Amino acid sequence: MASKRRQGESSKTEKKKQKKTCEETAELCSFVGDEEVKRAVKEAWSQRSHYRQGDLELDCHPFPHCIIRNFLGSNAFVENLQRELLGLNFHEKSNDLYKFKQSDDLKKRTEPHIAGLRAALFGPFRSWLGEVLGVELEPTVDISCARYEYTDVLLCHDDELEGRRVAFILYLVPPWQSSDGGTLDLYSTDSNFQPQSIVKSIVPSSNTLVLFEVSPVSFHQVSEVLTEDKSRLSLGGWFHGASLERPPRYIEAPIPRSPHLPRDETLLLEWVNPVYLDISYQEQIQEEFEDSSEIQLKDFLKEEKFREVSEALRLTQIQWTKRGPPNKRCYEVASLDTLPPCVSACWELLRSEAFFLLLSNFTGLRLHYLCPADDDDDEDKDEGKEKEKEEDSATGSSTEAQSADTSREKELSTPVCCGELRRWCHGGYTLLHDAEAARAEYALDLVLPFCGADWQSEFGGFTCYVANEEDEELLTVHPEDNSLALVYRDKETLKFVKHVNHKSSSDSATCRALRRVDFNQSGRLLLSAQPMGSREGITVSVGVILQEEASPNNITKFEENGRQDLGSWAMDRQEGKFNVFKVIKLTLTDSAGGLGGYEILKVHDADPFLGVEVKFMDVSACQQFLENYSSGAVRQSLSQHACRLLSLPQEFTVETQLKASTHILDLYLDKLELCLQQIHQSQPERLRDEEIEHLELLLQRQALRPASLVFEDRMLTAADVQSFSNGVGRQWKHVGRALGKNCRALKGPAIDNLAYEYEREGLYEQAYQLLSRFIQAEGRAAKLSRLVKALEDCKLTSLAENILDIQPRE
Repeated sequence: MASKRRQGESSKTEKKKQKKTCEETAELCSFVGDEEVKRAVKEAWSQRSHYRQGDLELDCHPFPHCIIRNFLGSNAFVENLQRELLGLNFHEKSNDLYKFKQSDDLKKRTEPHIAGLRAALFGPFRSWLGEVLGVELEPTVDISCARYEYTDVLLCHDDELEGRRVAFILYLVPPWQSSDGGTLDLYSTDSNFQPQSIVKSIVPSSNTLVLFEVSPVSFHQVSEVLTEDKSRLSLGGWFHGASLERPPRYIEAPIPRSPHLPRDETLLLEWVNPVYLDISYQEQIQEEFEDSSEIQLKDFLKEEKFREVSEALRLTQIQWTKRGPPNKRCYEVASLDTLPPCVSACWELLRSEAFFLLLSNFTGLRLHYLCPADDDDDEDKDEGKEKEKEEDSATGSSTEAQSADTSREKELSTPVCCGELRRWCHGGYTLLHDAEAARAEYALDLVLPFCGADWQSEFGGFTCYVANEEDEELLTVHPEDNSLALVYRDKETLKFVKHVNHKSSSDSATCRALRRVDFNQSGRLLLSAQPMGSREGITVSVGVILQEEASPNNITKFEENGRQDLGSWAMDRQEGKFNVFKVIKLTLTDSAGGLGGYEILKVHDADPFLGVEVKFMDVSACQQFLENYSSGAVRQSLSQHACRLLSLPQEFTVETQLKASTHILDLYLDKLELCLQQIHQSQPERLRDEEIEHLELLLQRQALRPASLVFEDRMLTAADVQSFSNGVGRQWKHVGRALGKNCRALKGPAIDNLAYEYEREGLYEQAYQLLSRFIQAEGRAAKLSRLVKALEDCKLTSLAENILDIQPRE
């Protein structure tokens, strides 16, 4: 090829030219430059009428949208653009509304075809579209790439966000059919501007641009992708401009609430597993519920009663009605008038006075007048009133505020409930929404599933609890046959049911159904258990020094080697810092009730000690640590782990000092309450150091993975049982439930029965009996690998390493 560059032109000029031409020009379809077509589209859009010319189609039903096929003029450009997009990094996106993969924002990407398309879209095409709409569109670039694969979905929403004026999607897909899913579904709306039903579905087609005006009625969804062989690739974003005026937000009426039915305890005796009617066992359940604000009670109904109700729920006589609107929920609810007798009796049980009292005993919530009142309730009620008054004054309705106060006062004094019998099939879900957040309150959620043994978590249908305006999930409750789930939530906690996907269908025509009773009960808080996510941590400093017992030989060694403490190990050796951190972590796990009881904030040199700042997650964990520290168990644990992980001789002993701010707690360890008071008063506001985050990450990367670790998969021994019982602490129940997934003897209430039977003997005996029962039930199948897998599932890697006697890795 002949060069047009003059002979004297420099290489620098050549580089500049190459830089300017690195962006490929995107040739748009001829309609964009056709003035006659532009006038016709503008007129049709303003009059909300239908228009079609060649590959361009404008339709205003159910809301104005435009489809432009063959949007890009060059097939080669489309192929190169698709190749560049597939080379991007995609991030998993999943919450109540969607599940798919998305790229980062493309406004600064320099790939030639991505840059070329971006320039064309937000340059000449933006100008054309602004003239068609008769509005000024801003030059704001808002574009990204989305990839939908099998079971990915984007549920019903309206795209409304300040500044968004027109939404667009450019499809880059292989040959696609409606049976593949992934269609763009458009919803009709009712008089309250709420979505009703799908009235149009647009099947993706490569090099096709779809755009629509963002408005109060622009409800749409991307239906679930049903094909396992194809990927739905698209570019999407928004043209920004002045938002359309929105009507007042519609607030739907809540489900009616009612007080309990006057039924006595004979109903409980008829229906409920007798183990849950034992008063001592109820106290144990309440204690566990206080710690976590949630519990699942397995095998809750008597087996014969549960089987009878399960079979009756499959009868065709029950009338199921779909409940919406789809921007908030989609599931079927049973008409109570059509329930078979045994199902009606079960429904009556859950609304009975006796059941309210039973729930009070399980949770400590005042759901019955026989429960004693709590002085703290008045304070909670006053706070609730003040908040409601502020909200109502903002809307200018003082009469409504007084009415709300009176209503709330009545609710607090008289526990009430509301609920539904729901059926969840393929496509069912609930979404978080603003109205739910505004009405959020303290409540006890109850779920009793009738799902069949083959329901799997990958189907969806599980309930997620999240903090208001945050993405992090606080709790996930998976449906399990005859397992009563109780969750206490505060005003800042919301919930949703994850979309039930195509995997729940055994074939294209058959649907597995998840039937469950969902109840919500409100009442006063009786005990001082704090709601999920609201506990404040307690911070304490620990100073540690490791030294050898005095002898002439040892003195010489000190003179030769200098200081022999954990600080020198952490600072003087390349691998020392990580191993010392591991020693501290193992010691705290032993002495503070497991991994969940504490958080290490900082490790620093505090000559002659190694300073460790620890945050205990609640008072009980701090109290347990103080008791172990006072008895010498902390020093013993430190010494054992240090000798093993740092390869130190057994003669080494540990000196420690415990401080809260400037107070040395070692001076009055016999006064536990005083120590706790000093710790509480002196806790600093400190975030975790970045170095600790790094060490935690290293520890996770070195986490034990039995699938890749080579060890003798032998039967469990008495030594294994002893090591497990010594180290597992309060986590023994979680390990038991992990083992119980494949051990019939540990299913149902077996774990809770063990806890009750050996409560007085303490945690060691409970853990010992658990593993002994596992060995007795499984015989030769009670292998080491099964215990290690259960420990890994419960994030107890350190304990698994102890049992396997794994030395620290280089």
